[in-house]
Amino acid sequence: MIEVRSLWKSYDVRPALKGVSLSIGAGERVALVGPNGSGKTTLLRVLLGLVDHQGEVRVAGHDPLRQHDAALTHLAYVPQRAPALPVPVREVVAFWSAERGLPPERLTELCADFGLDLSSTWNLRFAELSGGMQQKLLAAMALGTDCQLLLLDEPTANLDPPARAAFFRRLLDRRPAPTVLLSSHRLEELRPLVDRVIVLTDGVVSFDGPSERFLEDAGLTAGAGLTPAPLPFPRPR
Repeated sequence: MIEVRSLWKSYDVRPALKGVSLSIGAGERVALVGPNGSGKTTLLRVLLGLVDHQGEVRVAGHDPLRQHDAALTHLAYVPQRAPALPVPVREVVAFWSAERGLPPERLTELCADFGLDLSSTWNLRFAELSGGMQQKLLAAMALGTDCQLLLLDEPTANLDPPARAAFFRRLLDRRPAPTVLLSSHRLEELRPLVDRVIVLTDGVVSFDGPSERFLEDAGLTAGAGLTPAPLPFPRPR
């Protein structure tokens, strides 16, 4: 589903990704973790075809930079920060429904599950919604889309606990199960959700293996609560 080979990306003279290579197969559920500034969001933006780069990248067999539309038909995305869209919510929903060929009622149902009454926001501009309301709508749009791949960048950062629980439940209930690449600082919440962890540190892959092994190394064994200290991300070798 995702193939990345020798991926390099720099901003001005600062390298954000340094020769990253990874492969994620269909149906895998992968957590992408690492310190701030490690390259996680840059990697997701490369997979979305939003930034140029050096190296080979394929999403469902397509180059997302040069075959942008073909790659995007296979995925849905929740950004870490919602875009400041200056249009009414009803236009956002209409665009999503037309692009994905899905009824707006599907989105209304998902939003209600997250605690958002979509009808009450209909005439508001998207940018006028609270951060939590924006995140609920974007999460519903992603989970309501029939796609093979979900790219999720801190998707629960602005969600209240009930909405967060509903998000995870809906994600686990998706059938057929999509491939998931989820960037998060809340790895202790994701134990039942992911099978594999990829750690980026200083723009390189410093760990790629089973989630249980990473959790054990981080001191987050089964039954443990929130870690009181930052996760001990491996240093690049």
